[in-house]
Amino acid sequence: MASAKNRSTDFPTSPIETRLKKFHGEDWHSPKGRIIRDIVYAVDTGLITMIAFMAGVSVSLPETHQVMLAGVASAIAGMLAIFFGAFISTKAQRDFFENQIERERQEIIDWPDKEYDEIIEILGEMGFTDEEARVGADRISSNNDTWLKFMVQEEIGLIPGSMDNPIEIALISAGSYLIGVIPPFLPFVFGIPIRTALLYSGGLVVVFLFMFGIAKTRLTKLHWLTSAVETVAFGVLSGGIGLALGHAAWRLLSR
Repeated sequence: MASAKNRSTDFPTSPIETRLKKFHGEDWHSPKGRIIRDIVYAVDTGLITMIAFMAGVSVSLPETHQVMLAGVASAIAGMLAIFFGAFISTKAQRDFFENQIERERQEIIDWPDKEYDEIIEILGEMGFTDEEARVGADRISSNNDTWLKFMVQEEIGLIPGSMDNPIEIALISAGSYLIGVIPPFLPFVFGIPIRTALLYSGGLVVVFLFMFGIAKTRLTKLHWLTSAVETVAFGVLSGGIGLALGHAAWRLLSR
């Protein structure tokens, strides 16, 4: 059995990432494909919070341009909240992953015999005989990078490609939020009466949710109509609850 070498500076690319791209040929089949979660969440948040906000402030602000300015302020505040929230949460996850990898690297250096036995146990759970597991363990432990890669992937279940860049995720989330803000905000730009603008705003949100649901099928592979109806239903439900709560609060405060 080979002992662990000095730690390498960079963690090697996981074979899972390589195989996914090789066999499927699309980045969206890689762990990066889960970024759709951040996009959908941010777009939906922008849509729902903006239309609820515009409906709420329109009760107390008599002029369309006042409602529009309040909407701009809300959009900026929301974008900043989404940006920093995504950055902090992604960074915390990345720090955790890196800590786990570093700990596993150190364990290989400090307790190579224990880590060697863990390779045998893992391979045994995969169906290898004791002799086959020992041959595999000898081969895996003969190279420090391979050893670390195996232990991180098979023992603690981490894939290096799942460690997202905090700035990248924050920018994508903030940009997606801005995209979601535009449909409910757009009618107020034209200076039409507030009630009319709210009706147009609600209509645009439904249309956008429908089109967004169809667009998602490029990645989710769901039937386009199923995805569109599902997206509209959940969007309308969450928006309706928000509007109802806002209206109830306004009635209580206006007494």
